Amino acid sequence: KAPTVVVKTPTPVKKDEKKKKKKGLPILEYQERGTKWVIENQDKESAISTGENGILVVEVTDPKQQVYIFNCEDVTVKINGGKLKSVVVDTCSKVNVVFGTIISGCELVNSKKIAVQADGVCPVFTIDKTVGVTVWLCEESAKISSFTTSMSSEMNVNIPEGDDRKEMPIPEQFVHKLTGGSLTSEVSD
Repeated sequence: KAPTVVVKTPTPVKKDEKKKKKKGLPILEYQERGTKWVIENQDKESAISTGENGILVVEVTDPKQQVYIFNCEDVTVKINGGKLKSVVVDTCSKVNVVFGTIISGCELVNSKKIAVQADGVCPVFTIDKTVGVTVWLCEESAKISSFTTSMSSEMNVNIPEGDDRKEMPIPEQFVHKLTGGSLTSEVSD
């Protein structure tokens, strides 16, 4: 007698289930030792239960404090309290960040669809391995802000222009030429 073979058909996996990353517990806390606010693993649902109207609010009390946002999706972070040292957005998707004045800079790394709004001065924006960045600057910050980008695309900056705003792309493609023994770089048309 031949053995009976049972064939199991795999349970179909929905598209949304494939995309979801393993996340840890949502964190929104101040770490005294590093003078750092840590916001980790937040999503729309956890932000609604943790924040004010779904907005995660951080109250900075010392200019030495920094804010580190990691592995968050579909949230808005509002940083109140004036000056702070820096903001880092790392491995996030669909995150909005609003802040006042930053002493050091704002860093966006390994992320997708990020919007940051500087209501005060931010001297440097560092954008690395990030796709879909929109930076909103106030008039004061538009005069001094610089952008350092690497391996990133779809980047735009918005500045005030009278009563309106002007949106400008941040170039992502360059032409490099050897001229007279030195290398020159120009924005590609």
